[in-house]
Amino acid sequence: MEEFISMVTQQLGIGASEGRSATGGILNLIKDQLDDSTFSTMMEKLPGAEGLLTAGEQSEAGSGGGLMGSLTSMAGSLMGGDSGIGGVAQALGNAGIGLDKAGGFLSALVEFLKGKLGDDLFGKIAGQLPDLLGGDK
Repeated sequence: MEEFISMVTQQLGIGASEGRSATGGILNLIKDQLDDSTFSTMMEKLPGAEGLLTAGEQSEAGSGGGLMGSLTSMAGSLMGGDSGIGGVAQALGNAGIGLDKAGGFLSALVEFLKGKLGDDLFGKIAGQLPDLLGGDK
């Protein structure tokens, strides 16, 4: 996962701690919505992801991110709270990633996951989380 963190920090101009926190927050959203077996299989293919779950939880508890983070978090609440796109916006806002970089971050994460998980596993997960990962409804 450090490969992804390094890539996204360079592409979007965000700090590594924000990248880790946002990635962890989204992984926690995925964890909350998948069965344990599928999530475990996913985590086996993402070395270093386990530590990011903790970073995401800490971000949720701290809910930092300044004005842009607060606005992103509020937007997430308005879009549906803790699941789907609202949950993503909230996780990114809590990590300090503003709306201006949220789309780029999510696109990069989806592409990274596709590459690491393979078409079959990613398709299965995206199908279960269409609002989060863009699978078929």
